[in-house]
Amino acid sequence: MVTGAYKGLGFEWCRQLAKGGYKVILTARDFEKAREAAANLNDQDLVVYPRALEVTDEGQLAQLATWSAGMFGRIDLIVNNAGVNPKDYADKDKMAKAFYLDQLDAEEMLKVIHINSIAPLLVVKHFRGLLKKGQQPVVLNISSWLASVNNLRFGGHYGYVGSKNLLNVLNKSMAFELKRDGIICLNVNPGWVKTDMGGQKAEFTPEESVKLIIQNVLEKARLENSGSFVNYDGTPHPW
Repeated sequence: MVTGAYKGLGFEWCRQLAKGGYKVILTARDFEKAREAAANLNDQDLVVYPRALEVTDEGQLAQLATWSAGMFGRIDLIVNNAGVNPKDYADKDKMAKAFYLDQLDAEEMLKVIHINSIAPLLVVKHFRGLLKKGQQPVVLNISSWLASVNNLRFGGHYGYVGSKNLLNVLNKSMAFELKRDGIICLNVNPGWVKTDMGGQKAEFTPEESVKLIIQNVLEKARLENSGSFVNYDGTPHPW
């Protein structure tokens, strides 16, 4: 299952995983967008199922987990890709409330944290039983180089920086809890990717980023490395 997957990095995850033999659940908040994206891949003879999902809505998560149990009986991989970056908000007044100290607003900050930090754990909460039945199950959270305290070299950007850093520590804690279930939990920096969020001057295309992560992170995922924060090339990322 891939969240936030009707375009960009999430869509490319669905494409490459389906090409690799996975049956893929493609989710988006808007079902029509999910349906159109899945139809594109189904036309390529790939097995992709569109589902509507707002990752902060536990009712939808519970319904999707029930549907997935009936359809597949297990989940082998979750890619928590859904996320927001306030810098991309069309409403710049709203953006400023999670970006600049002078305009900082607790409610706007908490919205970003809910989506970027807490929702990935909520997804796993509802899919834990299906993951336990999976074949070497993996939870892969899409993090960011901006999650690193060590590498931070500028101010502001509080909503995104804070939420991705929180995701890192929450994932590490979750990894300790889920190790007894045999579930591997990893956070990955996908690199600078040419998406709506990354811009067209970025280093990698979505295809290149996902291919590198599959080869260097996903295929080499082991339980003893659960809780790690790694780069797209498999090297450890500074915390």
